[in-house]
Amino acid sequence: MEHQVNSEKSCSELIAELDYPQNPNVIKYLNELTLKEKQDFFDSFDVVLCDCDGVIWHALQELLPGSTEAINYLKRQGKKVIYVTNNSILPIQMQLKKFENFGIEVKQHEIVHPAQTICDHLKSIQFDGLIFCLTSDAFKSLLREAGFNVVEDVLGYVETLEDLRAVTNSDDPVKAVIIDVDFNLTASKLMRAHGHLKSNPECLFIGGAADTLITFGGKDVIGPGPYISVLENTTQRKALILGKPGVALRDFIMEQHQIKNARRCLFIGDSIVTDVRFAKMCGFQTLLVLTGTTTPEDVKAKLTVTDTPDYATEGLADLNGFLS
Repeated sequence: MEHQVNSEKSCSELIAELDYPQNPNVIKYLNELTLKEKQDFFDSFDVVLCDCDGVIWHALQELLPGSTEAINYLKRQGKKVIYVTNNSILPIQMQLKKFENFGIEVKQHEIVHPAQTICDHLKSIQFDGLIFCLTSDAFKSLLREAGFNVVEDVLGYVETLEDLRAVTNSDDPVKAVIIDVDFNLTASKLMRAHGHLKSNPECLFIGGAADTLITFGGKDVIGPGPYISVLENTTQRKALILGKPGVALRDFIMEQHQIKNARRCLFIGDSIVTDVRFAKMCGFQTLLVLTGTTTPEDVKAKLTVTDTPDYATEGLADLNGFLS
């Protein structure tokens, strides 16, 4: 759930209250670093890969205090900032407008999101075929604008077996199934996707965002991850995941943004699984903020070798004027 940390206490103090055994070699808390350690930390990265929801703002448009100032401070210090989000629900122009409204100057190529990543991947392999999408309308629109042919939405309400036959059976020559966030997902859509993947081994199976849960309005809702797993289980096929936490996204980011050394990147996120685990798989440094999905209780419950961030702090705002 979205979580506003008590600003009077540090991350380490909050976790200590839970009787979590502290190990200074596990997580470093920004507010506890010496001036030299702060300088060493800041000198250790050139590129910032920053999540958006729960880090810069909450999902319902609310800007987190100090986020704009922190982003602008990083840029003034010569850091390259790239925004890595799983949110393909909003059209890209609306995303750019959102940044603009919050006083953050962003160019379109600086936003990495599943719809664009998948679109670029399809172009790179010269894909030419019909696509069946379990995604948002904005996602489908981007694919169509790029010249790809997308199956129209499956219509019809299922009450009888004949209805089910009509909805799930298809002679469409589908060559790719893509699944991302789809708030209108139905069992019949999953059944049709299963049919395309099962009947044609050459049909591409691609996933975008693979979050298990999405924080929305202060509550967790089911993300696309479990539905991707359903299709993987029923078809006995693995999806190519081109959103977080898919490791294939790493190669896209490294190539697209000409990053030579993964350790010179700092990934800032609010989710242990979607952000920290993904970043550590990729070899990026990690900074966990407690303004979104993750709470001190979560850190206590979930902390493992693969989930342990290198650094933690209350929020992105703590980076504003970091060296002053």
